[in-house]
Amino acid sequence: MGRAMAAEMAVIDNNREAVSFAMGCLIACCRFRLEFNISQTGSSMVKDRFVILTFISGVVAGLIGLAYLIVSGAPLTMVVVNGGAIVVGILLAPSVRLAARATDRVVTATALIGAFLLLGTAIFGYAIEDARRWLLIGPFFIQTSLILLPLIAICFARVQNFRTVLAVCVAAFSMAAQPDRAVAAMLFVAVVIVGVMRANRLTVSAALFCAMTFAATLLLPDRLPAVPFVDHILWSAFDISLWVGLALWAGCLLLVCPIAFVQKAERSTLHYVFTSCWLTLIAAAAMGAYPTPIVGYGASAIIGYFLSLIFLQPRARGRMAVGDVRADLSESEETIPPLRNSPASFAI
Repeated sequence: MGRAMAAEMAVIDNNREAVSFAMGCLIACCRFRLEFNISQTGSSMVKDRFVILTFISGVVAGLIGLAYLIVSGAPLTMVVVNGGAIVVGILLAPSVRLAARATDRVVTATALIGAFLLLGTAIFGYAIEDARRWLLIGPFFIQTSLILLPLIAICFARVQNFRTVLAVCVAAFSMAAQPDRAVAAMLFVAVVIVGVMRANRLTVSAALFCAMTFAATLLLPDRLPAVPFVDHILWSAFDISLWVGLALWAGCLLLVCPIAFVQKAERSTLHYVFTSCWLTLIAAAAMGAYPTPIVGYGASAIIGYFLSLIFLQPRARGRMAVGDVRADLSESEETIPPLRNSPASFAI
């Protein structure tokens, strides 16, 4: 085809007509190539659609949160911290494609490392009013549960084996020890969804253990008071303006609406687990003094949102590394495709 185009262009005497013909040929070649790529990778694009929509939703919701902090008179440091977290989240985007090729062993190791980091926070972390939820890193307080727990839930939705169940149980125990009702509820709901959609002894056992740890957080006292620009903002924002309040609710809706754009037959366990994680956190923020994710102050939730996108795309079939245990259940094998005030530090 290329030789035919070149021969046709060689017999055109008018230079302008020759250039116009060459441009038309270039556009046609690009179109044919694009159509070929779409035909070869259509199923992959269906899976990518949810990841792309969640990424865009996270960025837009984060910008809504920045606007809220500005119009509500929040300190400049809060605006800078949230803005920096959005930039970090955007920089994590290129890793999504690489992580889609990760083996089940990598996913399992990630879940275990995250779980034991949460356990370390529960034991050695910074405590306020008997709640030990933060690590002090330089001038920043990091709420590790908001960063790591959504990622652990996604890892468990993607791979179910003894080690990922152990990771879930360690994480659930850590949430009860901190204690933190909101994230304990998030993990419980996510694990129950996996248990329902991929029922077996491992997933059901994990769901029962998470139910007990969540119940423990309900019995333990939670004395942390609400913090401005962090807690209860879904309601207090209406005191500023009706439009500000509606904007925050719209930002929260953005975090969970991408699943509506995936056809029901194409939805997988990963889609439901990701959506349930953030829907649970939003519900907790609406009902109690818990951080409002993304649209409120708090870089930990922003980073956790974008970090959980890394393993959100199921790994393609046929890429199991040598030595991986075939008995492990993985999503790729499915048939359906602030801390309270501190003079020297910032809570993120």
